[in-house]
Amino acid sequence: MFREVFGQKMLRLDMEALTDRQFHTDATVRSLPGLDAVWSASSPVRVSRTKQLLSDGSDNLVFQWADTAGYCKHLGREFVLGPRDAVVLSCCDPGSVMFGSIVNLMSFSIPRNVLGSLLRDTNSCFARPLPATSTALRLLVGYLEFMRQECAVATPELQSLAVAHVCDLLAVALGATRDATEIAKGRGLRAARLHAIKADIVGNLADGDFSISDLSMRHRLTSRYVQMLFAFEGTTFTEFVREQRLARAHQMLTSVRFDDRRISDIALACGFEDISYFNRSFRARYGATPSDVKHHSLEQKIRATDSPR
Repeated sequence: MFREVFGQKMLRLDMEALTDRQFHTDATVRSLPGLDAVWSASSPVRVSRTKQLLSDGSDNLVFQWADTAGYCKHLGREFVLGPRDAVVLSCCDPGSVMFGSIVNLMSFSIPRNVLGSLLRDTNSCFARPLPATSTALRLLVGYLEFMRQECAVATPELQSLAVAHVCDLLAVALGATRDATEIAKGRGLRAARLHAIKADIVGNLADGDFSISDLSMRHRLTSRYVQMLFAFEGTTFTEFVREQRLARAHQMLTSVRFDDRRISDIALACGFEDISYFNRSFRARYGATPSDVKHHSLEQKIRATDSPR
């Protein structure tokens, strides 16, 4: 079923298990206008575009990324892919990528003419390893992870934006024309960098000394450019950090996991070193004090426990 229906009929790829043990895969598929994407965690597998499957006449480009080492054969070339490397294959020609261990894969296909106009040399991009050290590749992979969330592509407008951003980032990774690079700077690269920065902030909210200069250094950007990214969204770095910290504090105050925590401990855990400032900001944001929210949440839990079933 996985190989003949999901692989050959739906994806037009041959998915061959490389183990005698029980095969396992967990996949998410999204079909957007002009882009089909797959995220999967799989047992050892060989993914091939066979001569038989070429009969569909597709001239799409297929992007393939994996978190483990692989081996690629395409257009007369054979080469090893390192962990977190990527490769672009042509659907017009047979080829395969093999992964001999458990692997997390991200793959998408797009029409050749969509990307072709953005590249300096379309033909030179096939069957060439894209190294994990490429900044554009890292931004693309991070953006693809974001796209896996249903909310990221919930409307036609978001879907069109997502496809445009992916094309921008892939073109820059492969060698974009000067015009395409300038467009990407104001569109796909900007969106991917902002997403990466926001994820970094959310992962470091507990650090009360977290600053825009630290963030900028980690992402190899200037503080002014980071501020500009938030300005495009109508906010600031400081406002975004405060909102994320307040949202996490509210979540902790209403979660049964943190019922035994003092409010001051929760504030510190969310990066607020000044408790008075935390109380003022929280009340301004939610219209109630932290103690009011915590007390109301505890009352609701008690009523839910005492109510007859």
